[in-house]
Amino acid sequence: MKFYPSIFLREVILFGATLALGIFTTLKYLSTLSGVEVLQPSAINTTDVIIFIAILAVVWFISRIPRLAGWMFWIFLCLLVFSGTQIVVLPFVTALWSTIIPLIAVLVFLLVRNVLVHDLAIICAIAGVGAVVGSQITPTFAVLVFIVFSFYDIIAVYSTRHMVQIAQGMIQSGAIFGFVIPPNFKSFFAHRREAQARIGEDFMILGSGDIGLPVIFVSTLVRQSLHEAIFVGVFALIGLLCTHILFMSQSKRAPMAALPPIATMTILGYVISLLLRF
Repeated sequence: MKFYPSIFLREVILFGATLALGIFTTLKYLSTLSGVEVLQPSAINTTDVIIFIAILAVVWFISRIPRLAGWMFWIFLCLLVFSGTQIVVLPFVTALWSTIIPLIAVLVFLLVRNVLVHDLAIICAIAGVGAVVGSQITPTFAVLVFIVFSFYDIIAVYSTRHMVQIAQGMIQSGAIFGFVIPPNFKSFFAHRREAQARIGEDFMILGSGDIGLPVIFVSTLVRQSLHEAIFVGVFALIGLLCTHILFMSQSKRAPMAALPPIATMTILGYVISLLLRF
């Protein structure tokens, strides 16, 4: 079993900041959702599953065409940064500034090409989008999504390996959907291209799904209890610790399904919070 405190510290800072911003954004966003009915697990039907599979198939196909994949990944990533940032700033500014500020954020993201700016953009993107999605589903729905995507993560990484191929396409294009974890704090200022070339050696990636789903989950809990959301968020960080140890303990470093340990601990935290009746 291997544990690297300095690396984990950087992981937990980025992950924790996203969870905290997601919870805070949800609190602000919920004030605009009075009377809106949240989605239940029964809302998922066969058509939704077919659409999801079709989207994955299209993304996988495009990821195998380098030039097309590069454009697609960058466009989608910029839209994600714009949307998430807009959601985060919307409660504090006028409608005009809620468009200007996200546009500035996207420009900074594109022009200031270092790891720190990339990770800050991902924090805003995931916290904002996660807060909106989490505000509109129930915790039960979120548990179901966690379980389904955990099994999907295992199959996609270890069996079909199509998730590894998609991730490789994103890395090659430079449009990385997730945190870039540098080997030290100084390397936060490394050029993204340098980090891109050294991923798997000095730099690591924590995927957006591994971050976004816990944000969505804790956001579903804000509606009923802020204390419960924070409590479960701590368990998500414990899940991150488990993922870190499993990844670092590999005899040969290779891509791994990071979501299952995070999902397991997050759901465990939720069950404990129910028993404690927060």
